Amino acid sequence: MGNLEWMIFLALAAATIGLASYLNGKERKKCLSLRLEGIRVNRLVMRLLLDLQQHRGMVNAFLSGDSSFKPRLEKKQAEIENDMSRLDVLRNKGLLTAQRWDSIRNVWQALHNEVLTLSLGDSFRRHSELIRAVLYSLGDVAERSQIVSTCSADAALVNALWSDIPSVAEGLGQARGLGAGVAAQGRCSSVARIKLRFLEEQISETMGWVSADLVNAGAAHEKIASIAQAWEVANQSIHEFLTLLDEKLINVDRPAIDAEHYFSAATRALDAAFHVFDHASDTLERAVARGHAA
Repeated sequence: MGNLEWMIFLALAAATIGLASYLNGKERKKCLSLRLEGIRVNRLVMRLLLDLQQHRGMVNAFLSGDSSFKPRLEKKQAEIENDMSRLDVLRNKGLLTAQRWDSIRNVWQALHNEVLTLSLGDSFRRHSELIRAVLYSLGDVAERSQIVSTCSADAALVNALWSDIPSVAEGLGQARGLGAGVAAQGRCSSVARIKLRFLEEQISETMGWVSADLVNAGAAHEKIASIAQAWEVANQSIHEFLTLLDEKLINVDRPAIDAEHYFSAATRALDAAFHVFDHASDTLERAVARGHAA
């Protein structure tokens, strides 16, 4: 091969490598942009989840005889409508599953219109089915924005953030709703006692999954330490609530706490779980934004 041919070969090779590097960089930025959008969308989905869980608990207390929850219900319904309006804008953007979102919208509208005329059991069941659909939507967004070749996030961290922590929150939400109804009625039936004990065990088990996921994620990411610390604080708050659940509702002949105080104690535990979600989302969002800017 002559000098000219050799120079042409080297130039072509350099151009090919440069093009490949440019395309890889462009694909990575696109990928990171998608992840960033996924984090932001799931913040909105989690806000809706939190408000629907609160609505379920308030309705349960109201239908069980505590009329003091009625004004708060109307305010919470307006907040849910606002949550949904913010997500409506994202329906056709590719991360939400349009069919699932339309179903969530329709189910909420029907529930909103009928909720105060439902039986206690029907209200709790319909709320829980709607919340389950929202949890699935959270998973849709996580899958569509995170499981993407070279820029996918650590699987353990994603699992803790968008699967296990929401599962802990839903267990707490159900315990709040059922327990508020029990406290409002002033009695805990054998069926309610069994359900509450099951939820207590389920919450404890899922908390262990979060801890394990954060340990696994920490092996690859030093900055997970701050998330793990936030989770330790939440752990304490949730365990305090579970102790209250045991001592004031499950293991007594009659509830030793009123609906308002029980609801507030459960809400503190839920807020602690959501604080970890927010902190982890902030950490992940900053890391993704830095990668995108690089």
